[in-house]
Amino acid sequence: MTIQYTPRAHGLLTYLVSDRLNTSGQSSSLNTNILLNSDLFSVQAGIFTANYGFEGYMGIPGMDSTDATSQQIAFDNNVAWNNLGNLTTTLQRAYTSAISTDTVQRTYGVDLEKNDNIPIVLTWPLLPKTVNPTDFQVILNTGTIVTPAIASFLPNSEYNERQTVVITGEFGNRLTPGQPGAIYPISVKTILDSTPLEMVGPNGPISAVGLTIDSLNPYVEGNGPKIIAAKLNRFSDLGEGAPIWLATNQKNSGSDLYGNQSQFRLRTYTSAGFSPDGIASLLPTEFGRYFRLQAEGINGQTINLTQTGINYDIPGFGIVRVVGLADLAAVQDTYDLTYIEDHDNYYDIILAGDETAVQQIRRVEMPSAGDYSPVYNPGGPGNDPENGPPGPFTVPSSPHSINVQDNLTQNSNVSYVEVDGPVMRNPFSGTPIGNNLGLAVKDLATGHQIYQYVDPDGKNFYASFAAATDEATDLALPLSHPIPIDLIDARNFTQGTTVTVSGSYSREAAFESSMGFYRLLDSNGSVLDPLTGTILAPGQAGYSEAALSTANRLQTSGSTLTIGNLETKSFSFNIMGGGLYAPFLQVNALDANGVTKIVYFTFGAANQDGLSHGTKWGANVIGFEDLLGGGDFDFDDIILRFSLNQ
Repeated sequence: MTIQYTPRAHGLLTYLVSDRLNTSGQSSSLNTNILLNSDLFSVQAGIFTANYGFEGYMGIPGMDSTDATSQQIAFDNNVAWNNLGNLTTTLQRAYTSAISTDTVQRTYGVDLEKNDNIPIVLTWPLLPKTVNPTDFQVILNTGTIVTPAIASFLPNSEYNERQTVVITGEFGNRLTPGQPGAIYPISVKTILDSTPLEMVGPNGPISAVGLTIDSLNPYVEGNGPKIIAAKLNRFSDLGEGAPIWLATNQKNSGSDLYGNQSQFRLRTYTSAGFSPDGIASLLPTEFGRYFRLQAEGINGQTINLTQTGINYDIPGFGIVRVVGLADLAAVQDTYDLTYIEDHDNYYDIILAGDETAVQQIRRVEMPSAGDYSPVYNPGGPGNDPENGPPGPFTVPSSPHSINVQDNLTQNSNVSYVEVDGPVMRNPFSGTPIGNNLGLAVKDLATGHQIYQYVDPDGKNFYASFAAATDEATDLALPLSHPIPIDLIDARNFTQGTTVTVSGSYSREAAFESSMGFYRLLDSNGSVLDPLTGTILAPGQAGYSEAALSTANRLQTSGSTLTIGNLETKSFSFNIMGGGLYAPFLQVNALDANGVTKIVYFTFGAANQDGLSHGTKWGANVIGFEDLLGGGDFDFDDIILRFSLNQ
């Protein structure tokens, strides 16, 4: 076995077993912070593609079976349906890539009809618990901004596959740009919500707020699905698997299909799911139908690898054999149109041979023409378009190729698993804080290592990166222009419901202080004066007294934060949904007359020196300066990181 587990891995393995046994059938069950041997497809965090996927396939009323009635419902809604000939199956996915309204409700917990999909394909995996529909905005050609109804990892559900999230909503129609009445996405971006979206990179979680990319139209020739990255590494099963209710994700790895022949894996990462026609599955035996590899010999000559089971000589380096495709579905004795793969954004080309020869593979091609078949995303025409609905349907892939990233000598994967729930973070960097208890997992094939950590609150987590210490962050450089902070905004939560504000905070300051929170009327900082009933803006007489009055100051348990110098702590308190709050800092400052209590607000006009004493260090990250007149302007005297959950 290439994966070694030490006794430190007991908690991790127990947690994974529990997660694997989930039978809920719900997309939300994938929003657990489990990333295991997950690929980093680039050196930078970002979005590869967020192309309009297809229109009108999510939520077809009444299409609940595989019979002629459901087929007619599909056709009436302009949805393709495959002709299986004499074959039959009770699994609807073999017939169509659309799903019914009942399936949408069961899987995603929302009611919608004939909505559209966009796969957002990222360079690094997302931190699952931070993923919500409110993290995304889709900008249409009409100027309309759409918030998705769904944001899900499906079908990218395995523990090493959570770099792609699929959003669902009303994004457009099938008219191509330039046609009268055409509606379509032009860009997709990530925005701030109550639980800021995060990605996990080589050094841990980072903010994914503020990313943006253009969205291509899948009904325009040339915009078919494509490979966007290809990584070559030694084969490993670490990270394979998903909750048991995802049947197609079980036992579909290279070793499941090919056993010890799985020496190397060339993982192709795609802009959308691939299909021969938009419905049917790619088969494990069909490498030569879609792909071609280019290797380079000792004299620079190109050797094309076009078939499975053949030992290709790479002059000067040895031999390479293409074994087959994996990460589809479980192995079968034979394959036909009833075979259903997972239809996600990953297709593994399994290789064997000499490592020196495998390293000479330079490019992956999808010729998509001639002797090679194109592929469609799940909005394609099906295998019997002449007898189907009118369409139009998404276009096929165009000929393309991509360079191979050699990951054999330097592993570029990440693991992060919170077995006891969210752990304490460094409030400035967002890196989990923990004491390293020792090595838990070592992958002998790839060199990937995972360590067990425990945070200051006693919560265990596992990570391939180094955790942070609990020492407060000291920022040496002064900040000349503070940025307005993210307020504690519960206005999007149902009025009167309980919302939990939680996170961590640190102090790097000699002066003792305490942080509290007060209720606002608007994002400009206005408060209601409880004595007069008037509305006061920052800078108006009586503002400070009104803000800190019993009527406006938050009084819930845990909402006054105190901490020692250089310490970091976690916090949690409740607020009411529908409200808007801002922090203030009360500082015990020293002057010629002794200790003086000074209150600082993040609204400069409310402070006696006219300066803002708070700045935004990141999504929902606030830094405070505790000296009158701005002091050293480092804004690290108190740093607070927060999120809101109902």
